[in-house]
Amino acid sequence: MHNQTYHIVCLDDDEDFLRSMSLALTSRLDFDKEVEVEVHFISDPFEGLSFTNELVNEQEKIAVIISDQQMPKMTGIEFMEKSRETVPNAIRVLLTGHASLESAKYAINNQILDQYVSKPIDDYENFTSIIKNAVKTFHFREEKKQADEKIRQYITELEDTNERIRSMHHAAEKIAYLAQGFRKLDLDEVLDMIIEKLPTIFKAKYASLFLLSDDGNSLQMVKSNHLTKAYKKRMTVDDQSPMMVAIRENKIIVLPEIDQAPYDFLKKKDLGCSCIIIPFIIGRQQDPTDILGNNEGIKGVLNMSNITDMEDEDVVEYAAALIRNILGINILNARLYQMTQRLALIDGLTGLYNKHIFMEFLRKECEYSERHGIPFSLSIIDVDDFKVINDTHGHRIGDEVLKRLGLILNGASRKSDIVARFGGEEFVWLIHRGEVHNIIEILERLRTEIYKHIFPNSIRLTVSIGVTRFYTDGKDTIERLFDRADKALYQAKNNGKNKTEVFLRDEDVKQLQE
Repeated sequence: MHNQTYHIVCLDDDEDFLRSMSLALTSRLDFDKEVEVEVHFISDPFEGLSFTNELVNEQEKIAVIISDQQMPKMTGIEFMEKSRETVPNAIRVLLTGHASLESAKYAINNQILDQYVSKPIDDYENFTSIIKNAVKTFHFREEKKQADEKIRQYITELEDTNERIRSMHHAAEKIAYLAQGFRKLDLDEVLDMIIEKLPTIFKAKYASLFLLSDDGNSLQMVKSNHLTKAYKKRMTVDDQSPMMVAIRENKIIVLPEIDQAPYDFLKKKDLGCSCIIIPFIIGRQQDPTDILGNNEGIKGVLNMSNITDMEDEDVVEYAAALIRNILGINILNARLYQMTQRLALIDGLTGLYNKHIFMEFLRKECEYSERHGIPFSLSIIDVDDFKVINDTHGHRIGDEVLKRLGLILNGASRKSDIVARFGGEEFVWLIHRGEVHNIIEILERLRTEIYKHIFPNSIRLTVSIGVTRFYTDGKDTIERLFDRADKALYQAKNNGKNKTEVFLRDEDVKQLQE
C-alpha cells in the first residue's frame, strides 16, 4: 500500500524568513507511515497560484496553505481567496502581524481561512505542531470522504439491484420495504434487525447470524433468536454443515427438505423441515483493529429455518440473493460509522480511551453501582519524573514511551475494565468488582511490569499509583472518588515514588489488615 502524499505550500515575500521556516518545518514534520508530506516555499503570490494550479492539474492533494498577510503584490487573504477556487479543501493558515489581526479574524469568520499565527514566529516547535495537526485534520477529512463515497457507492449498487428485480415484484417489494428500515448506523441495531425482520420475508421461525472470527479459522455466532449458547464452529475442509459449505463455496443454499439434504446440521431436530443459508461478504477493509474485520474481506452466514410454506425455490434464491446484498451493505455502513466514531473516543497517541469518554463511562458506572450495590475501584497511574525524559530525549521519544505504556496498560486490563489517558503522562483505570487486596495485587503486577520494561532509547520508567473504591451508600460522588484517588497518588509520590497506595474508609482498611 502506497503512502499518501500531501503538499504544504508556504508563501512569503521575505526569502530569509522562508529559509528559516524551511529549516524549522523540514526538521520537525514527521508522520505515520501512511502519510508523507512535501513542503514548497514560494516568495511570489502569482507564482504560488500558478504552482497550486499545477499541483491540482497533476491530481496532487494540497493539505495546507500558509501565507504571509503583508506582501506588496497581493495580501495573504487575497491569495487565500484566489487559491480557494482551485483548492477548496486545503486548510489555510495566515501569518500576520499585530496590525492585521482584525483582518485575519474577519477572514476566519467569513471562512476564508482556518487559522492565523502571529508573526514573527517565536516558537517554531508550537508552529510545527499547528501545521502537523492541520495535516492530520486534512488526512482525517480525506479518509471520511473516501468512506462516505464507499457508502454512497454501495447504496447505489443496492438501488440498481432493486431496479433489476422489479419483475419479481412480490419478493422485491417486501425486501425494498424492509431495506428502508435498515438505514441505521448502530451495529447492534443492524444485527437485531437482521435476526428479527429478515426471517419474516421467508416465513422462517428461527434465525442465527455467524461471522468469521478475527483469525479466520472459525465462525462465531453473534446473534440468534433460538440458540442460547455462544457457538463457535471451526473452519475445516471436511466440515459438511450447510453454513460451512455455503461460506467455503460462496453460494446460497436452499433446502426445502432437511431430511433429504446431504449435510450435517447443528441442532437439526429443532430446525423443522426446511432452511435457507445465506453467506455474504461485508467488505474489504484494511483496519485490523476493527472488532469485526480482517483485510481479506469479512465473511458471515445467515441461517434461517423452520420455514412454513416455503415459496418456489427460484423465488427464494432470488430473494436470498437480494438479502445477501443488504447484509453486506448495512453491516459495512455500521462498521464505517463505528470507525469514524472511534476517532472521537480514542486518544490518538496511546490508543486508549480519552478523558471525555472515560468520564462518560465513569458516570454510568457510578449510577449502575448505586442501583445494584456493586462497588468498583478507580486507580490513577502517573509516570514518575516524565519531564526528565522529555528534556533528555526529546518529545518524540517521550511520545513513543507513552505509546508503549498505553500498550502495557491495555494488555494488563480486563475486557470489562476501562483504561484511559487522562492527560499528559497520567492514566486512569476503572476496575470492575474484585476485593481490595486483589486489585492491589493487579496494580502491583502492573507497576512491576512497567519497572522491568525497557522502553525506547533504553529508558526505564517507574509509575506511582493511587487507588480507591466507590461506595454505594448514597453519599459518594465522582468528585470524592477522584479526591481519594488523588490523595492515594500523592501518598505514593510522597513515599518515594514507584509505589502503589490505597485510600480507603476505615472499615475497608480494617478488612484489608485482617
